[in-house]
Amino acid sequence: MKTLSIIKKKKDKVNIIILDGILNADTASKLDDLLKELSGSDCPCLVLDVSKLTYISSAGIGCFIGIIKLIRSKGGDIHFYNMLPKVWRVFKLLDMDGFFKFFTDFEKAVTNFDDMNK
Repeated sequence: MKTLSIIKKKKDKVNIIILDGILNADTASKLDDLLKELSGSDCPCLVLDVSKLTYISSAGIGCFIGIIKLIRSKGGDIHFYNMLPKVWRVFKLLDMDGFFKFFTDFEKAVTNFDDMNK
């Protein structure tokens, strides 16, 4: 069974999280712990590079839904970068395509936070 690999980087004030593998009920707790940790900062701005995320279940999407209110209450947000079509379909099926921001350009995903915090 393939697992989930998570790499965390930082660019200025933005935390970049690279996900590789599958995000489901078995692997979601690992990401959930990291999102909770990062949401503790002032203005948590997160870019998730999901170009290598090959599968996501509703439990995986639940990680983002469960923390987004706290992140946004602190002036931050979650941006998704380079999502594969089959992962995008799950977001669309669960009507999350208007709830989160999705980018195909990495720099726009990172700099879009600057516009938010002006």
